[in-house]
Amino acid sequence: MPPLGAPPTYSTPATLGLALLAIVTSLWHFTLGALDYAGTGRYPGLALLLLAGLLLVYGVLTLIRYAEARDAMHDPQPRAAMYATPHEGRVPLVGLGLAGLLVLADAAFVFSGQLPWWHVGGLLVSGVLARQAWRIRPAAGDD
Repeated sequence: MPPLGAPPTYSTPATLGLALLAIVTSLWHFTLGALDYAGTGRYPGLALLLLAGLLLVYGVLTLIRYAEARDAMHDPQPRAAMYATPHEGRVPLVGLGLAGLLVLADAAFVFSGQLPWWHVGGLLVSGVLARQAWRIRPAAGDD
């Protein structure tokens, strides 16, 4: 457990980067899912839109956590360490899982979609998101 008054983990620039990357990646995949909806069939397009929607919710919630943590750092009399909870280590793992699913979906769309090069770009953006989520996860003993 971090010492009393320590800055919360969610207040780091890496968390802000993860949230913004998640939002950008979700918007990229919303667009690709809508454009390739007719070319690949109804259900693959809906699956990509659903994954993009989940990633958008994840990105917005992570951004809210970042803003709350930054605000909590200015509390003149902290009464407890902020965000020292088990979910703190699971948040990056959820982002890693969603990014991994998008990588798999993009790999499938590269071969079946109408816009393969745009899905290659989606692979790259999802890979950067997965790398960021992997980078900010806490060490094994911290959770």
